[in-house]
Amino acid sequence: MPATIKAGISISLSGQFQAQGQQALVGINAWAADLNRAGGLAVADRRQRLPVSVVYYDDASRTKGTVRATERLILQDRVDLLFGPYSSGLAQAAAEVAAEHGRLLWNQGGASDNIYQPGRRIVGILTPASEYLTALPGLVRQAAPNARTFALVRCSVGAFPRQVSDGLEGQALALGFKKVLHHEFTPDTANFSNVLDLVQQAKPDLLLSVGRIRHDIALAGQLALRRVSEGALGETPGAVAVVAAPIEQFRAALGDNTAGFIGPSQWEPTADAPAANTASNDAAAHILGGSSFYGPPSAPVIASLTRESRAAGNLAVNYPMAQAYAAGLIAQRCILEAGTLVDTALWEAAAGLDFSTFYGRFRIDPENGRQVGRSLVLVQWQQGRKATLWPPAQDQAALAYPWPASNRLP
Repeated sequence: MPATIKAGISISLSGQFQAQGQQALVGINAWAADLNRAGGLAVADRRQRLPVSVVYYDDASRTKGTVRATERLILQDRVDLLFGPYSSGLAQAAAEVAAEHGRLLWNQGGASDNIYQPGRRIVGILTPASEYLTALPGLVRQAAPNARTFALVRCSVGAFPRQVSDGLEGQALALGFKKVLHHEFTPDTANFSNVLDLVQQAKPDLLLSVGRIRHDIALAGQLALRRVSEGALGETPGAVAVVAAPIEQFRAALGDNTAGFIGPSQWEPTADAPAANTASNDAAAHILGGSSFYGPPSAPVIASLTRESRAAGNLAVNYPMAQAYAAGLIAQRCILEAGTLVDTALWEAAAGLDFSTFYGRFRIDPENGRQVGRSLVLVQWQQGRKATLWPPAQDQAALAYPWPASNRLP
């Protein structure tokens, strides 16, 4: 009998996702530390409380690295809980390895819808990519009743950009918007001058650009500089969304030119929804101790993340930490429900539970594990800070529209 609950994770400590990987490691370590300080977790079929130990390997932000790390965690370390890496592409690779070995994967870092397939046991923590920006066309229409057009710019490779843009497009068309530009760029694109020329000609009321983090930052930075230096875009696009807008790398790269940019965030420390706004009213939901909220609220979680961040080199508290912590907390709740560490029982528990944590509501599709309970947070950079626009229970400001004629912060 193992003396600990072994939690394993493939993590990007080098390569293009190293910032998010380091943050995710902080999150999973903070969860384990909090649980261990509380005396560990009571596992019914072990008849004892067990501490958690975290096992991790650097996947170098590469698919092959993820495959090797995940296989090692399964076959060599024989981890009890298998957590997926950050990024949809790497999470897909981990999901395939987990399925091959019949293991349950707690997917804390991949949002692509196609990760979830019948026959796999994948527990989704994140709001899926197809729902990232579905609320935005409605917000634009509220702010500007005459807004009628939208443009899509996306990377030509990868399921994630397609799913994000398709989700926004479906909602925009349903509200009567007309698509005036659809452009796809290659993964090696760094200069977006030609793309911005097309945007300038199309004059959309709403623009979405989605690629990898480096693409989002490059296009947004070039768009901001063009507006500031040339003033050529006027008041179009009226609203600009880039998926990377909420992350610290975006703010660091654009400096004073972040104003007006909109983006989806899985979690914001200033947008803590009350349990009553996220909890299920379904009488059949399994609720621990008569309460639909499980675990600590945001304030002590943020304190734990901050403490662990300092130990890791003073990393900024950001959403990859929160979602990794939440994944551990959700696995913990499922262990209590199942009374065991056996994957099949944990899967059954996860498929039947409906509850809330500091991270929001947890409820999955029992057929494939896709997260269906959470509402994503939409933020916009206003006056030098991220203001929450959506969901309504958490909003801090109205959408600033049109995008400021001068994009510099005061």
